Amino acid sequence: MSRTYPQKNNFVSPKSTAASFLLNRAQLYLLPLQNQLFERLDKRLVVTFKELFRAILLFRNTKMGLLLSELGSYVAGFAHAPAGTKRISNLLRSPHWQAELIDTFFFERAQQRISQLIQNKIRPLCLWDDSRLEKPESWFAEGLCPVESSKAKRLTKIKKGFYKRPSGRICVPGFHWTGVLLSGLGQVPSVVQMSWWTSRGKQKELATNIMYRMLKKLQASLPQPVLHVLDRGYANSWTIEWMLHFQQDFLIRWKKNHLLIHAEKGTKQTHLLARSCVAQGRKLLRDKERKITKHVSVGWLAVEHPDFKGTTLWLVVVRDKKQLQPPMYLLSSVGIDSVRDAWSLVHSYMHRWQIEQAFRVGKAELGMESPRLRLWVNRLKLLGIVSLVYDFLLSLLRNWPGWVPIFLKRWVPRTGNRHRTASVPIYRLRLAIANALMVAFAINQNSG
Repeated sequence: MSRTYPQKNNFVSPKSTAASFLLNRAQLYLLPLQNQLFERLDKRLVVTFKELFRAILLFRNTKMGLLLSELGSYVAGFAHAPAGTKRISNLLRSPHWQAELIDTFFFERAQQRISQLIQNKIRPLCLWDDSRLEKPESWFAEGLCPVESSKAKRLTKIKKGFYKRPSGRICVPGFHWTGVLLSGLGQVPSVVQMSWWTSRGKQKELATNIMYRMLKKLQASLPQPVLHVLDRGYANSWTIEWMLHFQQDFLIRWKKNHLLIHAEKGTKQTHLLARSCVAQGRKLLRDKERKITKHVSVGWLAVEHPDFKGTTLWLVVVRDKKQLQPPMYLLSSVGIDSVRDAWSLVHSYMHRWQIEQAFRVGKAELGMESPRLRLWVNRLKLLGIVSLVYDFLLSLLRNWPGWVPIFLKRWVPRTGNRHRTASVPIYRLRLAIANALMVAFAINQNSG
């Protein structure tokens, strides 16, 4: 038996308050940048900039997340996807704005946050690291250079049933990526700088130049130095030279075979010098990345670098009681007067894992390896907008810690004890935002 139901033309679709809240937060976040864009661009391009930001928030796909043809569907609607793609292309091709505008926006926000951290008596931490964007199938994109493939290194790792490991490094076409985050112990980080550069062609750049320009801006704009936390890739003399030249504090994970000078023991390699370093503090630490609890001891020595004699540096030696991992050596310009100061440096270096997570989110969640843009300047603009999206996600975690759990429970509910006790990654927040915005987008499509 069939029955006819009259159509209700006066039916009003329910609106998502979560989507409205997110869009309002995004509008406030982009407001200073939009005001600068209004001075340079046509109003229609500024509107496209805002809609592209929303489209990247909405569309989740690692392989196609930044394809202009896909994003155009969410900018102008599925029925007008070619028009949306054209609007995005006009925005990226416009010569009246550059990616440096986004870098300036990040740096101004970082200045304000550094002042707030200092007022709250929290030591600001600048977390540095390098990564790469791999484009193994690309050939004609501008600015491609050889980069070591971390994917190939992971896939060729020796496993059961794998008999012959490839010899030597595996290099593919791609781009270099230098990132800097600002944070403090127990704080959610924020973006200071995201730079993509190449070692080949007319856009050729050096990693030392990127650090030089960043340190120069920090020294000119801030009355007090911040602590720069760096991994072993920066364990060299030129890093120390720039830090001392611009009067910045640093904390570097030092390599065991590098030479250091001790007042009594003379010039020795770091691991030989650390043998006589007596543990002066012990603590039970939780390694969140490896999900293990370790008994850790810490000791320190006053040393000098062979290229900078007369400058006192401090070598912090961190040992695992059960020797599950080799000792960790940290070289710092910050003076150590007590065990508390030593543990503060250890925790500051452990906090550096935030920049590793930023690279992972950029590749796995935001699809930074998916753009298919030929011109270098256009690619930098698109990747800069993606960095804005990531910083916006961090700002939600930082400024709305009470709202985020309620939002996650509403839009990405999960069951089981593990999901009740485990820390929620930023991927869940991005998925919840995409679900909430998709409801609002679908309502607008149906009403249109």
